[in-house]
Formats: sequence, structure tokens, C-alpha cells
Amino acid sequence: MKICFFTENNYKGGLDTFLVNLFNAWTDLQDDLVLVCNSSHPGLETIAERTVHPLEIIKYDRIFTSKIAQGRGSLYFSQSFPVRAFFVLAYRVLQYPILFPWYLFTLTLFFKRSDFDRLIVVNGGYPASLLGRCAAIAWRLSGKKPFATFNFHNSAINPPWYFSLMEYLIDVAVIRSVRQFVSVSKDCLGSLRNLKAFMGCTKMCYIYNGIEDPKLVSNGFKDDSTNQYANERYCLMLATYESRKGHVYLLQAFQMVIKDFPDVRLRIYGYGKPHEKKRVADEVQRLELGRHVFLNDFTANTTSLIANASVLVVPSQSHESFGLTIIEAMAFGVPVVTTDVGGMPEVLADSGAGYVCSKEVPESFAEAIKIILGDPALASDLGLKGRQAFEQRFTADMMARNYRRLIE
Repeated sequence: MKICFFTENNYKGGLDTFLVNLFNAWTDLQDDLVLVCNSSHPGLETIAERTVHPLEIIKYDRIFTSKIAQGRGSLYFSQSFPVRAFFVLAYRVLQYPILFPWYLFTLTLFFKRSDFDRLIVVNGGYPASLLGRCAAIAWRLSGKKPFATFNFHNSAINPPWYFSLMEYLIDVAVIRSVRQFVSVSKDCLGSLRNLKAFMGCTKMCYIYNGIEDPKLVSNGFKDDSTNQYANERYCLMLATYESRKGHVYLLQAFQMVIKDFPDVRLRIYGYGKPHEKKRVADEVQRLELGRHVFLNDFTANTTSLIANASVLVVPSQSHESFGLTIIEAMAFGVPVVTTDVGGMPEVLADSGAGYVCSKEVPESFAEAIKIILGDPALASDLGLKGRQAFEQRFTADMMARNYRRLIE
């Protein structure tokens, strides 16, 4: 089979990790895998470098997927608020009368001329990418069968009331054009039923995310040679700099942590647009945490960073349907502290790998971190239980087999 994975993505991060692990663990080596993605996606190079399975990448360019439209242009003015606001406003005005029919027309021609046997649309959330939804509809309009599989990774959200009618009509068209909707957790899947068009929809299932076993792809867990921080105690956060990821909440909690553990550092890695990173940096300065908190850009080489961390922290405040870094920490035997958002409690459920805290109470988040830091035996036990949960539920092989079965 020739399988097309269609996506639009503007951030490096979890979606790239999902795709790389899915491609590398794909069970049938006779299948041809093709990724169709916006050329401006900052994670494309990482996907290409880390994917071992033969993969063809087809890039597309559209005005609202350009770097300027995303606030990432090389010219300074393109990163300014007026320019970003202009593109957001223009997109909202044009998306239904102009972009929707144009996307359908061009994508229908694209799929009609292609030799793809299957289509899997990979969306960050729902509704998320208009292009992604148009791809599912266009696949049907092009005469391709079976219908597309629609995969989404973050909780579904209701559109603003002034878009609700058009969004409802698009949702109905997507439902009629899709063979199945597959998400990454029961919680995330359930959020889709909150949308009017999906009430009573029976085309739904979930497949837990999985990652490659670090025991098989690295020389042991603690490769200190690539981690200059291996001899210090640090909490680790791996996430984009979007506000929903909870940086401000975490910084408030970490203020309390360092009162009892002044030697512990907080290291944050992730992709972010300039204004997003500045917002977090300003908060670090405001809370006078400059000597304890270190902000870093995205890095694809997280093996040693995770393996040597004292605690992995996931302080998300919304739209966190799974929390891929949680199972990365489990695989390395590192304790986890998360908020009670989306599917994260589901991933940690019964694993004994860490603690789930209220997203409203940074004090509880701080207390959980301090409990782990203050009890090495407990930390070791949490890590061991996390490793066992990973082996039983969250390997890339399990995930890939389930997706392959789904599209057969």
C-alpha cells in the first residue's frame, strides 16, 4: 500500500515525535509511506533526520502556512504584533468564502492525480487545521476508497458562536468523508462528542501513543557524555512555549520548590515563536528566578536530558490530550508530576509513575516535586513502576500495529 499522511503543523514538538515513532515502527516494510506537510513546518528537518523507515516527503506552500503568516519571518517587521494580527484577521475573514472552496478544489485534483491507496490526516487538535479537514473531504470527492482516517491529538474545542454554523456544516462533511476518527486517549476522544455534529457519531476509536524503547536505541539510560547537567539535580520540562503549556503555573510552583531545595534547577526546552518565548522570559525575570530557571530552544536530542532528570514536569493548563513526554519519562524510569488536564491522568492512571495535581493549585504541584526530591527511594520506586507501565502499554510497536490494522 502507498499511504499518505497529510498534516499542517506550525510547531516543533509532540506531533513530530508521534510521526517519527509511527514511521519507524511501521510493521509492513512493503508499504510506501508519504508525508505531505507545509514546507514552513519547523520540525520537518527533524522528522527527516530521525525517520529510519523509507519516507517520501512532499511539501506544499500556501499563503497562510508561510513563515510570515506564522510570525516567524526573517525580517523583523514580520514578527511584530500588527503583522501577526493582520494575518489572523485576514484568515478569519477569508477562510469560509475563499479558502475552503479553494482548498477543496486543489486538494481534490491533487489526490485524483496521486497513486495513494490510503489517507491518514494528522491534526494537532480538532477542528485545528482547515487544510486537514479539507483533505479528508477532498479524498472522498476525488473518488478514493476506502475513506480517510482522521487522527487528532488534542482535545476538541467548540468554535466561537459566530463561526458555529459554518463549522457545523464542515464537520458534517468531514464525518461523511471519514472512515474513522482516531485519537490518542479516551478523554480526547470524548471531547469530540461535545461538538454538535459528532453527537451520536459511531466512527470513533482511540490508540495510545507509543515511543521506541530507549533500551533498544541508545546505550543504556544515562549517557552522561551528551549531558553537561548530568551531575546536578534538575526538573525538566519539554514543551512548546504556548501559554496553554503552563509555564507561568510551573514558575510559581518552582518558587516554592527552591525554598527547600535551593540546589535544584529547572530546565525548559521547546519550540516557540519570539513573542511566546519573551512572555516566559519576562515571567522568570519578574519572579527573580534567573539563577534557577534556564530557558532553551527546542532540541531533538532529549535522551540524556530525560534520563538524568530528577523529575519530569508537565504543568499544562488546557488541551493536553495525552502528554507524550510522560511516556518518554516512563521509558527512562524518571518520576513524573503533571496537572489534571485532559488525558494525562488517564496515562498515569494505575501506573504509580508519579503524581497528578490540580492545575488550579501550584502549591500542590510544588509539594509533589518536593516529595520526590526529598525521598530518593520513593523516586526510584516511581521510576521502576513507570518503566513497567511503558513496557505494557506505550511502546511504538503496539501503536504502529494498531494503526496498520485500522487502515487495512
